Amino acid sequence: MGVPVVEAEQKSLVRVHERFPEEFARLMERLPPWVRVEVEGHRDSLDEIVLDLGKPLIYTAADQVYVLEGRTVSKDDLSYLTHRLGGFKENNRAGLEGTLHRISRIQDAYGETVGVTIRIGRFVMGVAEALRPWLEQTGSLLVVGPPRTGKTTLLRDIVRILAGRYGPRVAVVDTSNEIGGDGKLTHPGISPARRLQVPDPPSKNQGWVIYQAIANHSPEVVVADEIGYNEDVFQCLTASRRGVRVVATAHGETILDLLENPVLLPILGDPVEGKRRSRPSFAMCLEVRGKGKFVLYPDFAEALDTLLAGGEPEGLRLGRWD
Repeated sequence: MGVPVVEAEQKSLVRVHERFPEEFARLMERLPPWVRVEVEGHRDSLDEIVLDLGKPLIYTAADQVYVLEGRTVSKDDLSYLTHRLGGFKENNRAGLEGTLHRISRIQDAYGETVGVTIRIGRFVMGVAEALRPWLEQTGSLLVVGPPRTGKTTLLRDIVRILAGRYGPRVAVVDTSNEIGGDGKLTHPGISPARRLQVPDPPSKNQGWVIYQAIANHSPEVVVADEIGYNEDVFQCLTASRRGVRVVATAHGETILDLLENPVLLPILGDPVEGKRRSRPSFAMCLEVRGKGKFVLYPDFAEALDTLLAGGEPEGLRLGRWD
């Protein structure tokens, strides 16, 4: 089963990818000059920038929320940013080639931009090292956790570890370009894994791209973020029956939340009246309890059976619990 990386060792392994200063500078070049002056000094801790028409600039750095009083965001500010980004896609998102920043807009009833949210994307290497003993074994892994707990950051680092072993036989199905970055070129942090982008809308296309990855590119491992549509769930089930290892994330806080999501039941062994009718598509499950805090269930089938019987499954605590 392996031994978890101890806390001191894991902290020493965590680091931001060396390209981040360049990626951060490319984002700063797109911001209105007065916004850039305010946030640029927070490079290493900046998490989010919020620009809403007629309201002050708000940004988050080191878990602290800052509100810049004395000036409000204008229509010209939003136009300046939109023009320098090259516009937004149909899903109201924009990105910068080769970076992990996520830029999303809010439109009014007439289609005009009235707000923009910028999430600063970093490739953090080492956050998945506590999982390495299990990742280097065979078996699919399902990652569950609520928003803003670092699921996608963790998934990128899982890809890095798997790509180190399987190389281009790792196929990343990148729904919103959050794993491999925006544009045609994949972020070097996940190389030599291969990336397949998903056209909008993901509810229609993600499952189809998972199918293409399996049918056309002979992967050892398929990685997908935020499964939860009927077709992508079916394709994950199909992959497990064809001997392809799957690593995927799903929304929820615990395994119990998965069981209460009807769309996900096929990959959980189709539980009916407290019993599974088949084996789950994933051998292991990881709950993300917070940034750097994980609970691993190495035998997912056993954990599901315990829950279905009314018990509380025991997991392994990994990561930083200070």
